[in-house]
Amino acid sequence: MRSIIICCALLSLVLLMRANGAQAADCVTEDTGITGFFKTLGCKVKQGAEDVADAAKPYTDKIGEGAKELGSSVAQKYDELKHRLTDDASTPKTSVAYDAPTERVPLAPIAPSVPADLVSSTQPIGEPGQILPSLSSN
Repeated sequence: MRSIIICCALLSLVLLMRANGAQAADCVTEDTGITGFFKTLGCKVKQGAEDVADAAKPYTDKIGEGAKELGSSVAQKYDELKHRLTDDASTPKTSVAYDAPTERVPLAPIAPSVPADLVSSTQPIGEPGQILPSLSSN
């Protein structure tokens, strides 16, 4: 799909140049056949790119100037902020007492530990579905 788009773009560029008659004096070659065609095509593409670059030059200059102005204003703001922060750091700070109420959150109860006699016992605890005796009966 990409190759089709690229081929169509190149073909339209060649037809556009041929229709406009945009042929520089140095693009005229006496070669005939495939090599002459590609030399002429390369020369026309180069000339078209130079024409586009010349047409876009005012816009690129304007964008470049705007970028320089933006960069210098950002650098100036950074310097102002840096000096303000260093000036603030040099002045002694007053201690602030936080007297706002704090919320107490109750902790969850800690589960009781397993009795040592159950841990050391090698007897099976029970069969599936069997009701086990309560641990607190000991």
